[in-house]
Amino acid sequence: MRSFTHLYMATVREFTRDFSALFWTLAFPVMFIIIFGIIFSGDDSIDFTIGLVNEDGDASADLVERFEQIDAFTIETGDRDDELNELEDGERDVVIVIPEGTGALLDEYNLALRNMQGGEQASAAPVGQPVREGESPLPEVPLDVYYDPADTTTSQVVLGLVDQVIGGMNVSMTQITPALTMDTRSVTADELSSIDYLLPGVLAMSLMQLGLFGTAATLVSLREKGVLRRMGATPLPKSTLLASQVAFRLTIALVQTATIVVLGWMLFDVQIETANLLQITGVVLLGAAVFITFGYFLSGLAKTEEAVQGIISLPNFLFMFLSGIFFPVSVMPDWIRPVVDVIPLTYLGDALRATMIEAGTYYSMPRNLLILGGWLVVCSVLAVRLFKWESQG
Repeated sequence: MRSFTHLYMATVREFTRDFSALFWTLAFPVMFIIIFGIIFSGDDSIDFTIGLVNEDGDASADLVERFEQIDAFTIETGDRDDELNELEDGERDVVIVIPEGTGALLDEYNLALRNMQGGEQASAAPVGQPVREGESPLPEVPLDVYYDPADTTTSQVVLGLVDQVIGGMNVSMTQITPALTMDTRSVTADELSSIDYLLPGVLAMSLMQLGLFGTAATLVSLREKGVLRRMGATPLPKSTLLASQVAFRLTIALVQTATIVVLGWMLFDVQIETANLLQITGVVLLGAAVFITFGYFLSGLAKTEEAVQGIISLPNFLFMFLSGIFFPVSVMPDWIRPVVDVIPLTYLGDALRATMIEAGTYYSMPRNLLILGGWLVVCSVLAVRLFKWESQG
């Protein structure tokens, strides 16, 4: 353990002497968050214009009132055709239609619920929809929700907010089986500003650059100067040497996270879900490990410091602009989506948004973690195979 500590501190000294690594891993992300914060922060919170069509009249007035109580929604009412035209023209983010008969179905639902609570398992399913074995006899009450699939990011957030409103109605009415139904997506109902959405992306970018500029470029430099060769010639196990370097870079990842989050909170009042601190830390360490091992892999491909700069610049550019961390991937052409779907930064940014601000995500959290874990395994194997202690000339 003492040897590990000495090696860890030696790595700290080597890293602090590398001004390029310090800039890309600490100063550059700080500059990003300050510039983006100045541009996108402000008093205006994110607001969505919802077209609400009540075809059920007074029978569903309570539903209309509940939607109007959501601070993030600006409700515009009208008939179905007019509101759908507004949606096509980009004047509405989502159109919600309360079909005729919704109030009656809710009454039928409540009657069936009272019968079940009284011990009577009477079927209350809609006509023509017999109750199957294992299914609830309670009817479902669907709402029609229209959205523009081309506007992926807005649709995810708005549909998630609508889903939470419906969930709240279900709980208040029944606390047992959902009455109103809609496809569910995980988002927060809190008011969020643009900088809230951008901060997880900036953090994901900084973790990527820790692996590229703070790992790959630094290792090639140390190898060219013969530092790695002298370290490898010591009687200490090489695994201890590498473990100390990896541990130090994971520490830098946590420092990056704390710096960016504190700056975002102090300067721009970014809303972070502190209850998810453990999950956030886990995602940060996983993402950092992915890009650190990726950096070790890239360092094995380069023979000189000049060569490594060219090698790491390509993924740095592609990952930053094709991962959706700064703008939605929905604006990208379909033919490039397969590339977007294999970039690890796509999933790291998605996972950080889900844990840090509980915003709408492109993918499920299990998929994010699975693909990041896959990248970690592949990069680790390649890093072990290609890592060199000495310059190959």
